[in-house]
Amino acid sequence: MRALAYLAVGIAAIVLQGTLHRFLSGLDSVSLGSWPVGHYLSRATPSLILPFVVYLGIHEHSMARGALLASALGWAVDILGGGPAFLFRFTMVAVWWTFRAASSRVSTQSAMMRMPLAFTASLAESAMVLTLLAIFGADNRRPLELADIVLPRAILTAIFAPFVFAVAHKISVEGFGSTGSSGPSGGI
Repeated sequence: MRALAYLAVGIAAIVLQGTLHRFLSGLDSVSLGSWPVGHYLSRATPSLILPFVVYLGIHEHSMARGALLASALGWAVDILGGGPAFLFRFTMVAVWWTFRAASSRVSTQSAMMRMPLAFTASLAESAMVLTLLAIFGADNRRPLELADIVLPRAILTAIFAPFVFAVAHKISVEGFGSTGSSGPSGGI
């Protein structure tokens, strides 16, 4: 039942991610001195699924369930995001495996750890996506056009990461479908 909750929240996050693009496009005129910050922020959209997959890589105990959830979330990004087929399904599973391997060495107890993890994951995912697009894409110039939004996307993903981690942690702790708890003490 918890896996279904992860998928439902993940799909909602994908829809929200697509909606954020509309709001961020209004930031085009924002600048810091001579640097047109709004130009980059208006083109970048934070990945709300990526911190979710990082959380699963660190906290999901079942390897089969974690990999299947990462694949399903990547598939949902492929379908709802309109990107090339199998691109995000592959990268989400790769990110999941990377953080699964590093799970004993990282902590997500505070926002100060969650934000760098999401930032690093976003840079890694962007590198994978751009490399795969350069190798297999029809237009080999497209990755060069997208390269200038990698850093703003990673920054926005890191900003939204604490909220996504909190939702994923709530799903994990609440234990949707758990039985035997009677009240706030958990049946003890």
